[in-house]
Amino acid sequence: MLLLQKGNNTYTMRNSLVLLACWLVAFKPLPQATITRERADELLAQLPAWDPWVRSPDASTLAWNESPTLHGLADMYEATNDAHYLEILARRGQNVLSHRDDRRNVTDGSGKVRPGWSMASKYVVATGKLGDVIDVRSTPSAYNNQTTVEVIPANGTFTIVVNNKFFKRKEVFADLSIDASHPRFVEKAINDPMAPYSCAAGEYTDKSNLIRVKLLKKAIPAAETITLKPVPLAYSGYYGVIYQPMLRFAELVKKNPALKSLVPAADSFIVAAAQSYEDIFKRLWREGPNKGEGYFLTCEQGESFPADNVGAPFNFQGRQVCALLALHRLTGKKVYKEKAEKICRMFKNRLRYDQQKDLYEWNYWFEPMTTVGWKPGDNLSSNVKVFKPYAITEDVSHGILDIAMVAEATAAGVVFDQTDLKRFANTLLVNVMTPDGCDMRRRVDGLGPAHPAYFNQLHGWLELAPGNEKVYPVIKQAYLCKNEESFVFCARLLKWGKKLQ
Repeated sequence: MLLLQKGNNTYTMRNSLVLLACWLVAFKPLPQATITRERADELLAQLPAWDPWVRSPDASTLAWNESPTLHGLADMYEATNDAHYLEILARRGQNVLSHRDDRRNVTDGSGKVRPGWSMASKYVVATGKLGDVIDVRSTPSAYNNQTTVEVIPANGTFTIVVNNKFFKRKEVFADLSIDASHPRFVEKAINDPMAPYSCAAGEYTDKSNLIRVKLLKKAIPAAETITLKPVPLAYSGYYGVIYQPMLRFAELVKKNPALKSLVPAADSFIVAAAQSYEDIFKRLWREGPNKGEGYFLTCEQGESFPADNVGAPFNFQGRQVCALLALHRLTGKKVYKEKAEKICRMFKNRLRYDQQKDLYEWNYWFEPMTTVGWKPGDNLSSNVKVFKPYAITEDVSHGILDIAMVAEATAAGVVFDQTDLKRFANTLLVNVMTPDGCDMRRRVDGLGPAHPAYFNQLHGWLELAPGNEKVYPVIKQAYLCKNEESFVFCARLLKWGKKLQ
């Protein structure tokens, strides 16, 4: 057998060939992306066969994982007229409905059973108790499920150590007392009424940016370490995201007599969506901020969305519009269109128009988040006592929810028109896409470098194709250039390729 000598090591030719083969496999170029029905079917077959809720029972799973798949199935039907895709959508949609809180008879943090899906992971307030002595509640905007609280008793006093690995933050509060008159009274030493919504990394000993505590009884807590547990919230911000593809299905089925076998599923989706919106119309709808405008709150005051009792971001309002307009078409009830119009008007009135580039830019949120904020005395939010105004520009990922609103409203003749659609298309072509045409920037103002993590959301910008003939070929070329295939992206390209023929 041929041997290769190198110093004191001896290698066989066989081992060398094995290493070479492994190297060739590791660095083998990926096959070129293709945009065909056959490839879309292959990508669909590669999706996990299990119900995503089973592995991650959280509303965010349905909003960000399952909903795009349902849209992809509706897109494939529009591209091919093959009812097989709608049959899959019907089955998967029924699974989604089966996980609704009221279908499972579970309560969220309010103690009530809602016609929605609870989230109870990183996007809600988390709480815990140190024995029966101290109540603990988180203060940051997210990742509170990663906060741990340790108690170390010592000679009539005690130390509390708070950690959050995501924020890379550690807080140590020593020599604590249960005496309200003591300078190290536990509530006085830890609670910060001015704690910000965000959270900085580092080690700290003065006031907490992770928790707020309340002494329940005068006793030194025992030694223990707890991890805060999320407080479930049936988050209405996801309703539009989750329902829109099911309502698309309903409209497609209702328009085609050949799909009458799917009418029961379509009707169940319509009824379910109407139930959810009836609930939040009563609890979370607000008129304003200006005349003719309206919006949904994130949640009721004291519930577990970190910024409670304020308007939900533009993007979540946007998908609500899509669902509301579909419900209006399917039921004929004016209330859905009236509320959709008010949300659209509220958004349009806050767009920034760049006359030179003939495009729009906009923020992630609206007032008071972006203008005056609030302070503890305003008693606006129970979870976030103070908020310094911060007008952050919308990102291109959440931005596809805004774009969906604009496209649906334009098609319905509600608030937006073809001029607006053209300007949003220019935002994509001028600000969002990188000069090489192979990636997209992070925010809709076009500042900063490419942000590859958001690339697979580019498919959502295809809804602007009617506003500029360049939109479809630019996004198609980016998909081929980037060579990061997905079923959802491929299906959306196939749909728009057919619609634009």
